[in-house]
This record gives sequence, C-alpha cells and structure tokens, in this order.
Amino acid sequence: MLLTNTTISQKNEFSVPGDKSISHRSVLFGALSKGKSEITGFLEGEDPLHTLKSFSAMGLTFEKKAPGHYSIQSPGKKGLKSPEGVLDFGNAGTGIRLSAGLLCGLSQITATLTGDASLQKRPMARIMDPLSAMGADIKSIAGNGRAPIRIIGKHLTDYTYKSPIASAQIKSALLLAALSSDTALEYEEEELSRDHTENMIRFLGGELTHFNPLHFKLTPPYYFEGTSFKVPGDISSAAFFIVLGLCSKGEPTTIKNVGLNPSRVGILTVLRRMGGIIEITNPRSECGEEIGDILVYPSNLHKVEIEEALIPSIIDEIPILTIAGLFSESGFCIRHAKELRAKESDRIKSVVSNLLAMGVDVREFEDGYEFDEVKQINPAKIDTQMDHRIAMSFAILSKLTGVNLEIDDVSWVDTSFPGFFGLLNSFR
Repeated sequence: MLLTNTTISQKNEFSVPGDKSISHRSVLFGALSKGKSEITGFLEGEDPLHTLKSFSAMGLTFEKKAPGHYSIQSPGKKGLKSPEGVLDFGNAGTGIRLSAGLLCGLSQITATLTGDASLQKRPMARIMDPLSAMGADIKSIAGNGRAPIRIIGKHLTDYTYKSPIASAQIKSALLLAALSSDTALEYEEEELSRDHTENMIRFLGGELTHFNPLHFKLTPPYYFEGTSFKVPGDISSAAFFIVLGLCSKGEPTTIKNVGLNPSRVGILTVLRRMGGIIEITNPRSECGEEIGDILVYPSNLHKVEIEEALIPSIIDEIPILTIAGLFSESGFCIRHAKELRAKESDRIKSVVSNLLAMGVDVREFEDGYEFDEVKQINPAKIDTQMDHRIAMSFAILSKLTGVNLEIDDVSWVDTSFPGFFGLLNSFR
C-alpha cells in the first residue's frame, strides 16, 4: 500500500506569483533600455525586489502602480552610475550573478555586490572565471570564489565560450556582459538551459544567430528602448500545487497564466511520464514567452527513469518532484543532478537528511538519491538549511499526509513565493 494521501474536496482555481527568473530579467533589461518601461506580473518577493533596489542605487527610478505593476525609468546603460554603498542582493543568486555580468561591461561602474549568509556560501567562480576571461575585472573580496565580489567595469572583448555545465545563470551573465559592453559572444552548452534571456533579447530587437539549439552567437549593435514587460506566473511556484493536485484525492486543480517556456516544462514531462494527468488550456504567447493554464487531475503515479538531458529543465523543481515520488509506486530516483549541491542549500543533502528523519530509507549518491516505495512517514522536524524550496516542498507533504512536519524556518519562502502558506491553507 502506498503512502496515504488526503482528500481536497473543493474545486481549486487560482494563479501563482510572477516568474522569478523573468522578474529579475525585466529589471535588468529595463536598466539596459533607455527610457520608461512598464512591468506587470512582477514577483514582489524579496529576491526580485533586491535586484530592483540595487539598480535604483545606480540611477534607475521606479514607482509601484499596483500589486505587481511597476513603472521604471532608466537613463540607459551608459547613464547608470556607481552606487554609493554596497549592493545587497539578499538571498538572490540569480540577481547577483546576472547583475554582476551586466555591471562588468559598464566602464563607468565600480561596485561591491553581496548578499545574506546563505548567498555568501554559494559559488560565484562559475561566472567570475568566464567573465574574467572576457576581460572583466571581477574579484571575490575574501578570495574564496564567493560573495562579496568587487567589480570595476571596463570594455570587454569578443568572447567564445563552451560551458562545462548547463547553467542559465552562467549563460545570462555572459550575455548581459556582452550587451552592456557592446561586444560579441559565441556560446555553446551541452544541454539546453532555460532561455529567458535569449527570448528577452529577441523581444527587444536583438539579434541571435543559432547554429543549433545549443550553440548561438550574439552580435552588436545593441540599443534597447523602454517597453512593456509582462511576467507570467512562475512554473516553479506552480509545481508545488501541481504535485498537491496530482497526489490528493479531490477535485481537479487549475493554475492560470503560467509560463510554459519549453526549457522549463521538464517538470510536466516527468510528472506525465509518472502517470500524472495534466492538461494545458488557453495557450498563448506574450513577450516572447509561451503561457497557458494548467489543469491537474488526481493521479496514480509510478517510478520512472529521469534521463540526464531533462535535469537542467527540472533542476529547481527536484525537491517538490521528490515529494511526488513519495506517492509513487516503486519509489523514486534522481541522478545526474550534482548541480543541486550548489543551490540555496546542498539540496541533495537537505532532502536526504529530512527524508531520513521521517523514516524513509533513502540512498544518497554524489549526484542524487533513490528510495523504494514508501508506505509511511513519521512526524519529524524539517531542517530547511535556509532554503525556500525545501520549506515549501515539505509543507506540501505535510498537507498531503496530515503528518506533523515541524519546519524550522519558513521566512525564506517570501524570497520567491509570498503568500504561499495562505494559498496552501485555502485547500480543504
């Protein structure tokens, strides 16, 4: 007998907050674009707000018009100025890494970028090394390859780079450095990482030449003007409620206006292969991104093999995908995911230690973990390791099972999903 799940009797239809990745990029491209831009659907979580406030310290002005609606005014990339103080990105790994790339190519900028205790533990050498090879003056102040990092902007050189890992943050940092410095970038990766940055470049009129889906070249000139950015709902946030809907026994769940970028929908691919019944309705395109409504039916899930090629498109969703695995016939296995160890926490260690605390017989590998069919979990204290996705994933598990899982700190959830617990509590 599989792990017992709960019944959700009400019909659930709702939206999730704006996509965090695109919210960050709307600020960055708004800063590169001279004049006024409007952003709607902006995620008002701590992470994107830190990015917005950091650029406001460099000459970008903004006004909140309504929830998720911001009007921003930029002097253009050459009009940005050095900040008077340190730029604090809080817990935003995307914010600090992408902003670092952009600032490296602005010769008028000198800046120090840092973040909270969690962010200061995360590796920055993965962007610093290729940016340095591009001609950037970027250094870890402590010399340990981590934040705080010091940037002295300068004109960069044309650059060709083949990334050893599929990382949208590395790719985007280099693209933004090329855009700010008016230089060319040729980029290649082994597996397709999320391509929100490329989509935004094309949306704004930039030119990308693709040799194949994994290899492209960006060439100047680049001149962007203020425009209207529409941010769709975040599929990484929707994933928590997709799993809730699949693993409960109640009515179908509809999540409206979700971004369905092909490089991000690996979570839907895997859950469908596991037996999840998921439909897409009302498909459309806005600002270069595919959008639709996701309809989820309670489903019987089973174990599947998740191939390496899918890992980049599900890397942020693996913790909540693991929760689906607890309800899966024959169990769950994730491999080829060593990148999980470099997230807000070491997510392999975080997930495994918490599963062990609940009595799950889980086997840890350097690049993942595996467990057989689970029939019961025990009450436990959940150690989130200051990681929002760990906190939300085990909150979903507690909701599904009714088992008391005492989460040590939920404050981190606001970095990416403000209102998460209110929405979760509305499910009955």
